[in-house]
Amino acid sequence: MDKCCAKTNQMGLLALTIMTASNMMGSGVFMLPATLARIGSISVWGWGLAFIAIAALALIFSKMSELFPRNGGIIASITASFGPFIGLQMTLFYWLSTWIGNCALLLAGVGYLSFFFPTLYNPIYGTTACIVLLWCSVLWGLRGAKLVGYVQMFTGGCMVLVILSVGVLGWGYFDVARYQAAWNISGVSDYQAIINAATISLWGFLGIESASVSFSQVKNPRRTIPIATLLGLGIAGLCYASSTNVMMGLLPHDVLMNSSSPFADSAKSMWGTAAGSLISAMVVIACLGAMPGWQILQTEVPRAAAEDGLLPSFFARTNRHGVPWLGLIFTASLMTALLLLTLSPNLQSQFHCVITLAISASLLPYAFAAVSLPVMMVMNRQGSNLSFWAYCCLSLVALSFIALALMTESTPTVVWGIILQILTIPLYLLYVARRHRQKIDVPQCNLTEQSFSILSKELS
Repeated sequence: MDKCCAKTNQMGLLALTIMTASNMMGSGVFMLPATLARIGSISVWGWGLAFIAIAALALIFSKMSELFPRNGGIIASITASFGPFIGLQMTLFYWLSTWIGNCALLLAGVGYLSFFFPTLYNPIYGTTACIVLLWCSVLWGLRGAKLVGYVQMFTGGCMVLVILSVGVLGWGYFDVARYQAAWNISGVSDYQAIINAATISLWGFLGIESASVSFSQVKNPRRTIPIATLLGLGIAGLCYASSTNVMMGLLPHDVLMNSSSPFADSAKSMWGTAAGSLISAMVVIACLGAMPGWQILQTEVPRAAAEDGLLPSFFARTNRHGVPWLGLIFTASLMTALLLLTLSPNLQSQFHCVITLAISASLLPYAFAAVSLPVMMVMNRQGSNLSFWAYCCLSLVALSFIALALMTESTPTVVWGIILQILTIPLYLLYVARRHRQKIDVPQCNLTEQSFSILSKELS
């Protein structure tokens, strides 16, 4: 790969901020109102709880990128703090969450595309459209991060315009009685409903770590990544707050629950069919425009792991644009298989199934990242005692939310998570065997100590 060419394809602050916000909002903001409608308008408290936890994680990730700037972001920090075994497990969990989440992004785009082509409501045709669009975005993503960043400035603008048009102007059509009538229709207590809504709402903020994970694709990463992370979260939080609530009092509740294009349906109810068509077209552009950015993200973590010897070397092979092309094609193949395996007669059911898998896969990496920061600060002797304890409190807030989310997981999801952890054992044994073949002495009992030593050298 030509290093100069790869460097010119890196993203600046504006492109990275938009990519981070787009990755978070990509499908969450466009489909979650319909999913949360199954719980009721009490979901607003779930949004608030999720936002507090994600804000804590955003501050944690920003500090981690400052202390340990390295390709792979939070996953690389986890590996350095806890050793290769935990690093391998979290790499696989995070990698799964990214490409599974991309499947939900495609489903959201096709859901709005069905506004123009009702035949896409057929699960066979809808899934086929997802697969075709997936491979088109792969070809796009292979051109490099700089091109993706430029395009996302346009598609991200479409996203914000759609959200604010409904989220701001929609208040003029807001029906308080309708909002209150559907306060909690979940059949469980208010407390449980809020926790369930918060867990589902977490999907809307997945991607908060996008900036830190994309370290090698960013100009001046030490300064750019923390700023882009916080700005991206602020944009996403504003858009969510201004749109989700208004739609709960705008559309009839049964319409919202079963909608595959809630923003388009909202625009249609307010301004007519032409407005609904325009909004739907802009959402399709926004969702599909976010795909290449997520694909860059989904290849960076396995790339860093491959460079460290944790995963097969083909994940680290890059083209002349600096994109890990073999890893991108491999994960796109897995996404194709998942879309076929989750076929459902209802697009909303398929979307809910996919986001549940993605959320479950992301929880453990987020938890280990929250624990990693205090370890890194001690190793680096960074900041005052007050600063250290402040970040410890942020870690505790994030861990408390993650614990609540894990407790609400369904039994099959937990079982599959355990199975995945078990599968990492033979993969780790292969890693150890490969290190021995290379005549590198890495005793198992000293793996964590060696990782601490590596971290200390990096930080110094």
